[in-house]
Amino acid sequence: MSSQPSGRYRVPDLLPETSFERETEVKRSRFITFLSRVTSRAEALSFQQSLRKQFPDASHHCLAFIAGPPEGNTVMGFDDDGEPGGTAGKPMLNVLQHRQIGEVAAVVVRYFGGTRLGAGGLVRAYGASVQAAVEQLPVVECVPMVRGTAVLDYASEQAFRHWLESLSGQIIDCDYTDQVVIQVELPEVNRMGFTSRITESLKGKIALNWQE
Repeated sequence: MSSQPSGRYRVPDLLPETSFERETEVKRSRFITFLSRVTSRAEALSFQQSLRKQFPDASHHCLAFIAGPPEGNTVMGFDDDGEPGGTAGKPMLNVLQHRQIGEVAAVVVRYFGGTRLGAGGLVRAYGASVQAAVEQLPVVECVPMVRGTAVLDYASEQAFRHWLESLSGQIIDCDYTDQVVIQVELPEVNRMGFTSRITESLKGKIALNWQE
């Protein structure tokens, strides 16, 4: 796996309704890989279906997708689309996970070239096809964020701001009434650490609620 900082991953730098295309050839079979940004299983399946319509004469339209971060409780899956089980979608998915790319769907459109590749050959061909595509795919770093609301007294505000800044958080809004009501945002990976530190620092004199 990549050694990227915890909580960070890469996503395709693509506009909505666009995709990235890369073609390879193995023993006269054409493998055309399409990559698109998706955030749900439905979007991934819709992307696959759109390519079925675009290339109706192709032999297979194999799919792999990760609808969120490449690790954790993410919706992900694959479809061999008629190829022998485990020879297409799974190696495609393995490449996406290994490269730490999330919110992505890969569809490999295959045109059979007349020579059977065997199970091992198919695994290598589908994996290599996606690998070649992701190596050229424009990506941007994604840092999952979480928002929350804190209610505290005036005397605690300075300490609160200190701990928030130290963990890469920022204030979205602040309202001063009889207490200070602060809307914050910070990296999801830092949420537990921030909650623990600020609760200990202010000795529990804070109400902190996170949006789920």
